[in-house]
Amino acid sequence: MKNLFIRSIASALMLILTSNIASAAVSITKDESNEAKQAISLSSDDSNENNNSENTNHNSNSNNTIQAYGQWLFTGGFKENSFVGSNPNYKITQGDNLLVQLWGGIDYQAEVKVDPQGNIFIPKVGPIKVLGVSNAEINNVVLKGIKRVYKSNVEAYVNLMSSQTVKVFLSGLVNKPGLYEGQSADSILRFIDLAGGIKTELGSMRHIEVKRNNQTKYTIDLYDFIQHGTMPAIQLQEGDVIFVAAKHGDVTIEGDVGFSGTYQLKEDTAKLGNILNAVIAKKKATHITIIAPENTNGETELSVQQYAMDEALANNTIEVKAGSLIKVSSQLRAKEISIELIGEHNSQFEIVLPWGASLADLLADVKYTKLSNRDAIQLFRASVATRQKDMLLASLSALEQSVLTARSQTNEAAQLRSAEASTILQWIEKAKLVEPKGQVLLSDGYNASQIILQQGDRIVVPTKRNLVMIHGEVLFPTAIAYNGDMNINEYIAKAGGATDDLDDMNILIMKPNGDFVDVNEHLNSKKQISAGDEIFVLAKPDPKSFQLTKDITQVMYQIAVSAAVILAL
Repeated sequence: MKNLFIRSIASALMLILTSNIASAAVSITKDESNEAKQAISLSSDDSNENNNSENTNHNSNSNNTIQAYGQWLFTGGFKENSFVGSNPNYKITQGDNLLVQLWGGIDYQAEVKVDPQGNIFIPKVGPIKVLGVSNAEINNVVLKGIKRVYKSNVEAYVNLMSSQTVKVFLSGLVNKPGLYEGQSADSILRFIDLAGGIKTELGSMRHIEVKRNNQTKYTIDLYDFIQHGTMPAIQLQEGDVIFVAAKHGDVTIEGDVGFSGTYQLKEDTAKLGNILNAVIAKKKATHITIIAPENTNGETELSVQQYAMDEALANNTIEVKAGSLIKVSSQLRAKEISIELIGEHNSQFEIVLPWGASLADLLADVKYTKLSNRDAIQLFRASVATRQKDMLLASLSALEQSVLTARSQTNEAAQLRSAEASTILQWIEKAKLVEPKGQVLLSDGYNASQIILQQGDRIVVPTKRNLVMIHGEVLFPTAIAYNGDMNINEYIAKAGGATDDLDDMNILIMKPNGDFVDVNEHLNSKKQISAGDEIFVLAKPDPKSFQLTKDITQVMYQIAVSAAVILAL
């Protein structure tokens, strides 16, 4: 039973792969050769692409979490290491440890701690006030104090060994408020990192306060640190409070920018130029559209304004309100397109054509070789590949939901279904990794002048092959030299024969141009097989092999049916 099940799945996977490759392809046939019909066919396809694109964007927006500017700051990079106090601007404070070394008229070396009065005590010299002295000046200050007693022949070297250990409260909109210990010279970044960072949806990265004795001592804007690398020099004291306030509001940026997501505003509005400088608009960006909420006569409406990039950045006077959507776009109009041409030919591999050029325009300039298969030209398009991928994922998602929500009447049935579901879900995960090729199928008799090329299209000129390849449920998948006297049955026999009765198989032939043909009723035909063809021997899913096969088969054949125009089922 397990083997039947696995074979059913493998068969279905092949059906999905082939059907998805074909299902989204543009099929140009003889029947559609007149201009009107082709126009409908192509416009329909374009429409579907657009709809699909919209759906893709919608799904993308709904499935992906919107990034917040600066949220990458607190990922643990600050909390691991404490600041050692080597900063020359560091001010000596109570509790710091100094290494004092004297030589000449007095010989002394010791590590001394700054007492609560801000002094250090040196034998035979007495207390020396060091509170508030910068790290850079500490040596001179101590030497000056010593020379009150020893007027000459005394030298000193004083070094800050460690700053004072302090405990600081983290309050406001951090992920883990609490009391945290560190060095007084530690940055507030380390303490916020220790507290798990700032709450993305609520906390402000632009309004952070260090409070001492219930008074705001410092105010920090972390965007200054991100954008300019500036951070005020702060020496924390025991009992200080680092308070993260609620954010004022934010705007959303998308399009041709280095960062897409939300950007916090420090006030209710912000300069558009400052925002664009922060998120780094791409060089190709030409226009900016701002969709902003407006309150008119008590009613909230949306206003839309568009600016040229140069205009928007010229004087930096455009204000953006919180809640706005900023769309940065490139509205360049292409004059030429470049098409990749690969395969068997003597032309250049990158062909530049004017905008609006057709496949016929390109093929007219191709220099074929004697091995070029002109009748099997292949066209691949990125937008088609995207559409094929979306269709595959949608089908697999529906199948996954069906598996997860299936019910059982008894405990035994539930156990069986659980085992089946586990195997099916593993297969679904593998199927999600399939990357469609995006082939636009050029069937026999297509009109190349009606195929308008797009930037990035890839044209393949296949090589004439005198081989027939056999895949799937055969004993020895292989390639066999084409023989016009052999029929399909005989080719399959040359590959060791099918692993089961051919009546239980689906036999398909893929033509060199990517076209699939159902040949189940023509296995004894010699005309159906040509040089360069590939024979696919696929097992038919057995609905009796396991409980969920019916549901799975239904979904699989939905995909196959959607490709009927290609597979002719």
